[in-house]
Amino acid sequence: MNTQGTAEAMLDKYRKEFPVTERYVYLDHAGIAPVSRRVRQAVEEFIADSANSGAFHYGRWSEQVEKIRTRCAELIGARSDEIAFVKNTSHGLSLVAEGLEWRAGDNLLIYEKEFPSNIFPWIHLQRKGVEIRMIPFRDGSISFPDIETRIDSRTRLISISSVQFLNGFKIDLDRLGERCKPRGVSVCIDAIQSLGAFPLDVKRSGIDFLAADGHKWLLSPEGTGIFYCSRELTERLNPPLIGWKSVQHELDFDSPVFQLKKGAKRFEEGSLNVMGIIALGASLDLLLEVGMKNITERILRLGDVAIEAVMKRGFALKTPGDRSVRGGIISFQGAFDPFAVKEKLKERGIMINVRGGAIRLSPHFYNREEDIEHCFSALEEHS
Repeated sequence: MNTQGTAEAMLDKYRKEFPVTERYVYLDHAGIAPVSRRVRQAVEEFIADSANSGAFHYGRWSEQVEKIRTRCAELIGARSDEIAFVKNTSHGLSLVAEGLEWRAGDNLLIYEKEFPSNIFPWIHLQRKGVEIRMIPFRDGSISFPDIETRIDSRTRLISISSVQFLNGFKIDLDRLGERCKPRGVSVCIDAIQSLGAFPLDVKRSGIDFLAADGHKWLLSPEGTGIFYCSRELTERLNPPLIGWKSVQHELDFDSPVFQLKKGAKRFEEGSLNVMGIIALGASLDLLLEVGMKNITERILRLGDVAIEAVMKRGFALKTPGDRSVRGGIISFQGAFDPFAVKEKLKERGIMINVRGGAIRLSPHFYNREEDIEHCFSALEEHS
């Protein structure tokens, strides 16, 4: 079997799903990703239905939402009743931070170089007497001994990104669960930089909470995300936001009874972003159709090409070269102003980003090797 030929045929088929490729080289899926034709079509159909029918088809929309909830659960190896729709990753992480019963003297662990979404909700707990223990930055990676030595009898939780936004370091989630669960430490994962790019199994890895929104590797618009809360911990996480949809009999408006829903839906306090969820569902259908293994292999291959280009030009690679600890981000520095280079490349129709003073590339499965080569050729002209 010609696996290379099969991969090329798959690429040609699905690349056509992304109109952005007709005008641009898009290498910033770790920032804000473009959406596919089928996502656009799903949104247009919803808008047309809403315009033409109002709420006559609301029941159909609700059925779609529940089917998409099941698809989200499938993506991470969860049960559908463990999934809630949220507006973004910060929303999901804040549900955990404000929902757990903290006691003065408790502590939690976070990585010091995390994206602010995974820092500020935890720092805010200092008002309750919770100690924040920082896992140090060591050459762009996270050391398990650094984690283990910071855990004690008062450690309640560790919150960490599956893939780090600065340089693409990917933590071994299975190993993390093995280190934390026997010591009674809950595991909370910010999965926004891996979901849609790498397989993830919350049960196998012992993950208690997970949050991610759709506008990066999930290839969906901003404003819709997923929140996972393990069934075992749902009753112990108090919803910090309460509304009409939080309760079991949500449609009993005349005789409301405050009885929280049993599953993760208790964290959906009000009307959902139905259009955003339908868009996310269309994107999930595409990703699952391509297959997560195929997507992961393609992203890693493009990363290999980018790393080879970095090393060939003598730039300083900030991303791990080892595939086992590398996500979809390739980060590097050179003797140039990264922000000036970013603007020059943008003028050339090439979308990249800058984080931590370094150029950050993040290609997705539909990108070609030529996209990487074109980017570096243009970079040489402006550096």
